[in-house]
Order: sequence, then structure tokens, then C-alpha cells
Amino acid sequence: MPYVVAVAGPVGGGKTTFVNALAQRLGDASAMFCDSYERMTSEPAAAIEQWIARGADYDELIMIGLAEDLDRLKRGETVIDPLRKVEIVPRKYLVLETNFGRAHTASGRHIDFLIWLDLPLEIALARKVRQFTTMFLTKYRPEDYRDCLQWLDEWLANYLRFIRNLLHMQRERVRPQADLVLDGEQSLETMIEQALASTATTSAPGTATPAAR
Repeated sequence: MPYVVAVAGPVGGGKTTFVNALAQRLGDASAMFCDSYERMTSEPAAAIEQWIARGADYDELIMIGLAEDLDRLKRGETVIDPLRKVEIVPRKYLVLETNFGRAHTASGRHIDFLIWLDLPLEIALARKVRQFTTMFLTKYRPEDYRDCLQWLDEWLANYLRFIRNLLHMQRERVRPQADLVLDGEQSLETMIEQALASTATTSAPGTATPAAR
């Protein structure tokens, strides 16, 4: 049965990079990404704002197959990532990227150890915008840059409109349930070493998992 180490944090907080690095360092580990299952980001902005107005209940979010796949992996079954179309094989560890941690009941009940990457929102935003601009410069031709800038302008408008509020809400709901809070301004290697030390302790045979304490 895999020991599920979940990694949460704000948009731009470096979750994907951290998850891949931690899975590699753990060795006998698979990585899993909630972005392959969520459908909220494909919803119109108005629908997201209506969800926020209702109280932004994480359990209302459409996460097709996530809890089911986590359950299968815990039973030792291989699953297929619905977005990347690659196999996720059950190993000793499963490193799960998530925006909602234990606050999303159906998937959160499978989490054994939750790590929160703590980062000021202005730094996370700057990192995310740089990620977008790097992608534009790498993937698109100069004649496409106007379309790229229009897309980025709309994304930033939505950030001011509701994404920032969602990130504050995420911090209030998800961070307090974390078993380990890491300073996201540290180097990746430093954070990985701290995570490895905590994970090795809590996943040792005969040691109660944090969720069971």
C-alpha cells in the first residue's frame, strides 16, 4: 500500500517541480498530479465566481476519478493518468500534487502526510508570470505574441478578480492541516532534504502516520 505524501501550495509555488524532485529522491515512488483530474479551470469565470459566492466548498469541485484512482493505487492497482495518458504504478510512496490537501474530503482521506509550500503570493505570482512568458518565448513565434499577451492580460484580470481571493482561502483552509510547512523561498535541495527527513520518520514501520495522531 503506497504511503501518500501530498504537496500543496499556491499557484506558482513550485509544486510540480517539488513533486517530481521528491519522487525521484525517494526512489521507490510514483508522482500523481491533481491537475490531470480537475475541471474547475476550464469553467467560465462567472461559474467560478458563483461557486465562490456559495462558499467555495471544495467538495463541490469536479475531480473526475481522482479519489477512485487513489483508492486503486492504495489497493496496489495501476492507474492511467487521464491527461498525460501514462501509467501510475503503485510503489512504496505516492507523491501527490494537490491544491486542496485534506480539505477536499474524497481525495484528502487518502493522504498520509501533507506538505505545504509556504510562499508570499507576490513571489508566487511573479514565478507564475515568468513561467507563462518563458512558455510564450519558447513555443510561439513573434507574430503570435499579441495573442499570448492578450491571454496573459485576461489571466491577470482574473487573478485580481477572484484568483487572489481563492489563494488566501486556500492558505486558510489547507495550510493548518499540513504536517510539514516548508519555506518556499529556500532552495529546492534544502526543501527536499527537509521533506525526506520528515517523511522517513513518519513512514517508518510501527510509526503512526500524522493523520492518525
